[in-house]
Amino acid sequence: MRITGPADATADDHEEHDALTSTSSCHAIADFYDEHGTQPRWLGSVQGDADPASLRAIDSGRRLLEATDPHSFTTATAALVDAWADRDDGLRYPPSDGWPWPWQDLRHADWVYTFDGQRVWVVTDRATVGTITPTVLLPDPQDVLARRVELLDDLHRRTDPTAEDRPAAPGQPSPRRSRFDLLHEHVLRAGDRTQPLTDREVADLAFALTNPLVRDACLSFAAGEHADRAEALWTELVRASPTPERAEPAALLAAFAYSRRDLDLTAAAVGHAKRSCPGHRLAELLGTALRNGVPAEALPELARQGRELISQL
Repeated sequence: MRITGPADATADDHEEHDALTSTSSCHAIADFYDEHGTQPRWLGSVQGDADPASLRAIDSGRRLLEATDPHSFTTATAALVDAWADRDDGLRYPPSDGWPWPWQDLRHADWVYTFDGQRVWVVTDRATVGTITPTVLLPDPQDVLARRVELLDDLHRRTDPTAEDRPAAPGQPSPRRSRFDLLHEHVLRAGDRTQPLTDREVADLAFALTNPLVRDACLSFAAGEHADRAEALWTELVRASPTPERAEPAALLAAFAYSRRDLDLTAAAVGHAKRSCPGHRLAELLGTALRNGVPAEALPELARQGRELISQL
């Protein structure tokens, strides 16, 4: 994954950018790039409330964030820049007007959105570490996550941890098996479902994954016919789950992406898992594999072990 710009900046550029962005959020800068070809193309810039949450409230912004092909991304970006003229909180800079900034790179933008041929990425937290993440993994709004925290806290309070290891009653599934069956049901539904998960469903699924054996058993889907559906569910749960529960679907997503040799998505998902739960075992394992260039062919062994775990739940 690359985030590039025309040229290097100068110290004066930094000072002018600081003057622009230190007074009001309406001066925040967002740059848009198409990087799926050999040469990145600048598609325009805007000033104003151009953070992902604000863009999602605009039709063209939502289409931009959710684009999965170059045409959709460039079309939505053009529509967003054009529509920005009707907003009161900022200015727009279409490519036809030329590069608008006194600096010659993109390191000063508060938000950078770029399409790599498969998905849209955004650079976030630029004042600190400059995290690059796919827009499909951006967490839901804080007020929404707070509702799910309350539901998860209630589930944790009402669950006896020692009951997980008790033998199941005759004719009844064990608590761990019930968790896995719930996840299996939602994996099967993920390909056809048109509505987002409810708060209760998110909480129930995120809670189900907090059992390490259940989570590891879900690796079995990576080698089956429902791998795409499972990956779609993990992606949605990364967005929808609060921390630290977000680490579990993020680690599963990383494993599934690695098995497809999608290393950029693997790295992004590992980052989400580690930030949500530092020291997370599966995330650390996948991060080490990524750094050491372990062949993706090694991942089916995790799926095989996951299948074996199902009978032990």
